[in-house]
Amino acid sequence: MKLSEVLYRNTRKLSLTEDGEKVYKTADKILQLYTDGLGAYNEGENRSIGRLKIAIPAVLIHSRLLSKIVYFARQELGLYLEFQCSDLHEDLIGGGFDLAIRLGNMPDSTLKARKIFQLQRVLLASADMLERFGVPEHPRELEAWPWIGLTMRPNNRTFNHREYGDYEINYTPVATVNNIEAAYRLTSCGLGLSVPPRFLLRPQDELQEVLPAWQLPSLPAYAVRPSNALSQGPVQRLVDYLSDSDTQLAACHPRNLPEVFN
Repeated sequence: MKLSEVLYRNTRKLSLTEDGEKVYKTADKILQLYTDGLGAYNEGENRSIGRLKIAIPAVLIHSRLLSKIVYFARQELGLYLEFQCSDLHEDLIGGGFDLAIRLGNMPDSTLKARKIFQLQRVLLASADMLERFGVPEHPRELEAWPWIGLTMRPNNRTFNHREYGDYEINYTPVATVNNIEAAYRLTSCGLGLSVPPRFLLRPQDELQEVLPAWQLPSLPAYAVRPSNALSQGPVQRLVDYLSDSDTQLAACHPRNLPEVFN
């Protein structure tokens, strides 16, 4: 249909032809149906999503971040949780996830990402290893030490000293794992150095912090969603809930502290 078939036009104004009136009424009905349908969908989505599929790093299972998610779910009537726990990044879209918690800097992406806390890390060694290799005084010495590698990250580390600035090292691991807790366990057995989150450290494991004056950068944690995720409903409410200051502190507390639902 040509524009001249739906509009009368002169130098001063435009008006609809008879066919134009029909087209306008049809378009108005379509728009109203769309608006009503979208409103009903949003209302239902806001009440309950039914199921929430979440990808969470396995290392955070023992943090109180998981307690926060559980507490939230208890407030949502009829909400079913499905967790995928892995320290490897899951395919958010291909896996049909509603939400993923990811550690580390986010690359440029079309995904929606919101920082929810910072995860402090610590360089650890067993007492046996320190007896064998001595106590290091500078990160450069650690390049010759045995390390536990992680499949999801390169074999290098950057340290920061308040006075001397940054220093990066490269290392060759004696073992590689795809799970941060496994690296922690191998370190406690004396196999090599590892850099787990500080909240994993327990006195009974008899591990020692190495080079405490040289800090490792903390890891940001993000709540990540598909780019077309709704801006309201349970998923958005969960992201808002996890973004409060209590979550930032709780995720870094030792696992042996009592659970707090608040």
